[in-house]
Amino acid sequence: MSATDSAAGTSGSTDIASGACDGTDIAPGALDGVKVLDLTRFLQGPYATRILADLGADVVKVERPGGEWDRRLRQAPDGFAGFFTGLNRGKKSIAVDITTPEGRDIVKALARECDVVVENFRLGVMEKLGLGYDTLRQENPRLVYAAASGHGPLGPHSGEPMFDMVAQAVSGLSDFVRTPDGQPRLASRGMADSAGAVFLAMGILTALLVKERTGHGQRVDGSLVGSCLAMHTAEVTIALHGDEVRRTQGRVTSTSGAFRCGDDRWIVIGATDQKVWDGLTAALGRTDLRDDPRFARSRIRERHRDILEPVLEEIFRTADRDTWVRRMRDHGVPVAPVNTFVEAARDPDVLANGFVVEQPDPAWGTVRTVGNPFLLSATPARVGGWTPELGADTREVLGRLGFPHDRIEQLLAAGVVEQAEAPDPDGPARAQQEAEEVGKA
Repeated sequence: MSATDSAAGTSGSTDIASGACDGTDIAPGALDGVKVLDLTRFLQGPYATRILADLGADVVKVERPGGEWDRRLRQAPDGFAGFFTGLNRGKKSIAVDITTPEGRDIVKALARECDVVVENFRLGVMEKLGLGYDTLRQENPRLVYAAASGHGPLGPHSGEPMFDMVAQAVSGLSDFVRTPDGQPRLASRGMADSAGAVFLAMGILTALLVKERTGHGQRVDGSLVGSCLAMHTAEVTIALHGDEVRRTQGRVTSTSGAFRCGDDRWIVIGATDQKVWDGLTAALGRTDLRDDPRFARSRIRERHRDILEPVLEEIFRTADRDTWVRRMRDHGVPVAPVNTFVEAARDPDVLANGFVVEQPDPAWGTVRTVGNPFLLSATPARVGGWTPELGADTREVLGRLGFPHDRIEQLLAAGVVEQAEAPDPDGPARAQQEAEEVGKA
C-alpha cells in the first residue's frame, strides 16, 4: 500500500479526521506528488518523515541490509515492534548498503528523482560517504536536503553524538522539571526527539514552499536542543529576564493541578480565574469557601494556600474520579481525568478527531496507533499503509529508477541490496489459529 492509500474504512462520506472517504474517491493529500528519500534512524528523523507520509508524500526509507536495530527496539513479548511501527507507517522500504560504491550510486539515483532528502547521521558522516548536501545538490539543484542533529550544525560540540535525554539536559529541560527533592529528570521519554521531529518537518515544509515559489532547493537543519528550547519559549524567556528559573513544584496554584479522588484515581482542574473559582466551589458543594475572605481573590488564595489546599484535598477524597469530572463539567470548570495512554485512546473526543486510529497490518491484522494532530478540510492528512518489512519495495523502487532486471538480481546476489518476502495476507488469521491450537494442547 502506498503512502497515499487510506487505511480507514469506507463511511459513505468524507471523514475530515481520518482523511477517508468511500470507494476510490479519495481526497488528495497536501503533499501528493512530493518524493522523499528517508535516510533516518531512531525517532527524530523517522517521525519527521512519517509526518510527511501522512500528508501524502511518497517516502522511500533506506536501511542497511539486515535492518536498523530500531526495528527490534522495545519489542513486546509477542514480537510487536511498536516503536518502529509507530514511526514508519506509509513508507516504502529499500535495503541498501550505502558503504559500497554501488549502494551510494543508488542513493544518488534516488536523490535525482526526489524532492527531499532527510538524514540524521552525525555531522560529517554523509560527507565522508560522498552523499552530503554539496554532492547531492549537484545531482539535483532543486533538492531540499534536511539534516537532523543534536546540538545543531554549528558550535564546538556539533559533531558529538546525542540522544533524547542528553538534549533535555543541555537545553535546561531536565533542570526545569526537577523532582521535589531536587533531582533532575526527563520531562518525558522522547520529548526532545518528538519536538525535533515536528520542527524538522516544519522546516522541510517551509523549504518546499520556497522551492515552489522560487524553483530553488536549500539545506534545512533541525536540532534536538533547539527544539527543546523552542517548545518552552515562554518559560525560557521568563528565566532569562533576571537570570532565574521559576520552577513549579506540585500544583501550579492551590486550585490548579492534580487532586487524588476517593477511588485513588486522579483528576486535574484549572480554576485560575474568579468565574471558574465560583464554579469550583459550587461543584464542590462548598460555597462557603467562595464567601470566605481568605479565598476571595486569586492572590489572596495563594497567600493562604497552606490552608486551602488541604481542604480541597479532603473534599476530593469524598467521591470517585468520574463523579468529580461530571460535577466539574456541569459547573464549567476545566477538568480532565488523568488518563493512561490506554485510557486516552478510548476518550470519545480523541476518537472523534482521529487522534487514535486503526490501520491494517499484514502481520497483526490491525494496529491501533496515533493519528494526526491537526485536521485539513480539503487535503486531509491520513494514516498511510502499514509499516513495511525491510526491503519490501527494493525491486519496485530500483525498477522505477530504470535498473534492468538482471542488474537488480546482481545487486541482490552481492548483498548490496535486500528484498523482503511479500507479506502473507493470511498471516494474521493463521497466527491466531496456531495460537488457539497451542492453547488447546
